[in-house]
Formats: sequence, structure tokens, C-alpha cells
Amino acid sequence: MTTLKAAIEDLLNNRRLTAAEAADRHFSSDFRQRTNGTWDDRATFLARIDHIRDVVAHATVTVLDELGDADRYAERHVIDLLQRDGGRIRQEVYVFATRDPDGRFARLEETTLVLEHQKMPEAT
Repeated sequence: MTTLKAAIEDLLNNRRLTAAEAADRHFSSDFRQRTNGTWDDRATFLARIDHIRDVVAHATVTVLDELGDADRYAERHVIDLLQRDGGRIRQEVYVFATRDPDGRFARLEETTLVLEHQKMPEAT
């Protein structure tokens, strides 16, 4: 069974895999995600991951709480995103999910809380 930390590591840090290959490891073919109230299908999710890969140099995930029970999964983590331009975003993320029979995520619902957002100063 996959974990969210393993999925994020493959999606954002494992550049030997395409976003689609990483998603295939951790998410079902009919995967849906709701983030802060907005639902995305798998294609929209993958497009967002491709964009994040273009902007983010490295992601660090610190798991604070994690619980799995059969096909149910809950987790809370802090994600620290170091951007290619030197900026940084830190968010606390609360997740409830269900897994398919293969242990991959079928549905994920999350709420995020921005802890820090540093932009690089404009060049003068």
C-alpha cells in the first residue's frame, strides 16, 4: 500500500519518472482529488503536477500523523517546497483518502494551510 509521502517523493523529486509514471505507481486510473473544495480528475491533477515540477526544485515532506484502516487513509504533513527561483512555500496539509484494491489512492480530499510563502525579491 502506498503512502502520501511516497507518492509526493515520486511525483516531485524522482525525475527519473514522468509525472504519469509516478502517478501510475500511487494513484488509480479513475483517481479524483479535492483540494480546498475544488475537485480535479486525474488529467487535471497530472497537469498540475507537471506545472509544479517546472516550478519546484525539491519537496520535503514531514509526516505529522498517519493512519490507515483497510481502504481508508488519513494523514497530516508539512510540505516544504523549494522553488527554482529560490522562493519557498511551506504548507500544512490535512488529508482523507480511500485506496483501491491494489493499495493505490482512488480518492483524496485535502485542505491546506499556508505556513510560509517567501518570494525572491525582484532583481533591480
